[in-house]
Amino acid sequence: MNPLVGSDETNFMRLIKLTCLTLVNLAKQLWLLPQAIGLALQQRRRQLARDEFETERLDLMRNPAKYLGK
Repeated sequence: MNPLVGSDETNFMRLIKLTCLTLVNLAKQLWLLPQAIGLALQQRRRQLARDEFETERLDLMRNPAKYLGK
């Protein structure tokens, strides 16, 4: 019996297993892609709202006369 045959079969099985695991992880990432895009858009909207609020706050401190009636 040739010992290299078993080693080649083992390496081939490891390669098949690695390929399958890679495909499963790719499928998971593709499945979660819409959720990730939605979260990124939501965070961007929140950041824009925070930036607008911060701009207004800084403008109020720099130009208080502009906001006397508010």
